[in-house]
Amino acid sequence: MVKIIRLIALVSVLSLIGCSQQEVHTGKSTLALSHSDNIVTASALSVDGQFNLVANGKTVCLWKNSQTESPLHCLMGSEAEFIELVDISENNQFYLVSNQVSVRLYSLQNKQQVGQWQVEDNIINDIDISANGSKILLGFRSGKASIIDVRNNKVSTFAKHRLDINSVSLSNDGKIAFTGSSDKKAAVWQTKNGVNIHEFSHGSRVNHVSISHDGKIGFTLDAIKDRTFWDLSTGEAIAELDTHLRFFEFNDSLFSADNNVLLTASPKQVIKLWRVSDGALLAEWQSAVTLGRASVLSVAYIGNDKVATSNSDGLLEQWQLPDFKVKP
Repeated sequence: MVKIIRLIALVSVLSLIGCSQQEVHTGKSTLALSHSDNIVTASALSVDGQFNLVANGKTVCLWKNSQTESPLHCLMGSEAEFIELVDISENNQFYLVSNQVSVRLYSLQNKQQVGQWQVEDNIINDIDISANGSKILLGFRSGKASIIDVRNNKVSTFAKHRLDINSVSLSNDGKIAFTGSSDKKAAVWQTKNGVNIHEFSHGSRVNHVSISHDGKIGFTLDAIKDRTFWDLSTGEAIAELDTHLRFFEFNDSLFSADNNVLLTASPKQVIKLWRVSDGALLAEWQSAVTLGRASVLSVAYIGNDKVATSNSDGLLEQWQLPDFKVKP
């Protein structure tokens, strides 16, 4: 049974000042629902915020966020054990689960398994799926990356990095991959042949990468101080995040459909919204702690005025966006 933690009709909006003197929007969540009574190991919101896929070591449950009674479907027993990575295709037709050894694809509609793949003895560090579910990107601890062609049941593996791949991101059409590695490199490459389009060097290991839906804009975050927006058409830097903070991490990030802003999820309860053109911080929210940690695991946009987040305490929350519009 889902528990409604709180529903706040009027959002309290405060003002903060960022490094660039940009007014920073903040406020309390407008909705909070519990999707797990146990600490969550992995969570993925659908891009439109309609669904939430939650793994807690005992079950992997798919929730429709407009319903508050019970999940649509749950994997249980051996199917749910050791699941550390999950994802949902943007068309809301498929979901993906991985125990870091193999990856399984399920139909969101009929709940049946579509396929399962394992690439030699490689340990999977991160996964992503194309918008229509036809391509899956795997990043391995070995520095290799694999592209799974679901329709043709074909796996292509490429030696992309010298050290472990920490983060992967895939364009909507599945044609462009973005991988970040402990070798201090982030690579943009073609999934059809593994050929690099761009390679970006960093001062330390690259812990997070994100690519826009159309593959035109990228973002990279290293372990110390490099946090850059990239024009992937030219390979030129657009801006750095406007912050003096060092040593911070993102669990998830998502560009808006118009590529104007990036929404980010932090292990330390914090959700932030950044402007791509100059790196300015536009909004910041604090996720609630209910079971002890509240690491924010996944983010999504809901229409053009709200965002949704899912945290490690099993809490789904919604937040009001600032006055500017994010195109749906």
